[in-house]
Amino acid sequence: MKKIKIPKKIAGYRVPKMVRKSPVLKAMLKNKTGRDVLAQALVAGAGAAAAVLVEERENVAGAAKSGGKKGAKALGIVGEAFHRGSDAAIEVVREASGSMLPKKLRKDRNENPQKGGAVH
Repeated sequence: MKKIKIPKKIAGYRVPKMVRKSPVLKAMLKNKTGRDVLAQALVAGAGAAAAVLVEERENVAGAAKSGGKKGAKALGIVGEAFHRGSDAAIEVVREASGSMLPKKLRKDRNENPQKGGAVH
């Protein structure tokens, strides 16, 4: 089987070494179900981030034209978009991984998220 190697940069953005070397991510990329879950997570994350940027489009546009305080506010908006996007992506992976657990573990996870192996 061909070794999976995640590039250092994607679309001009650096991929952190921790992500590139992640055994979980590599395992997910090796099978169709894992790739489907990751694709759904990326779409959910992009949608959530886009929603924030659309809500705040006037502030982002104004900050692009001027500097200073508006620039700092735009960075805050981008940070919020990134945060919501990553939360949405993580939630998709969490839901998908929970549905793949054996019934016994799913029951334990629902009753006691700490004991049942919930992902945080």
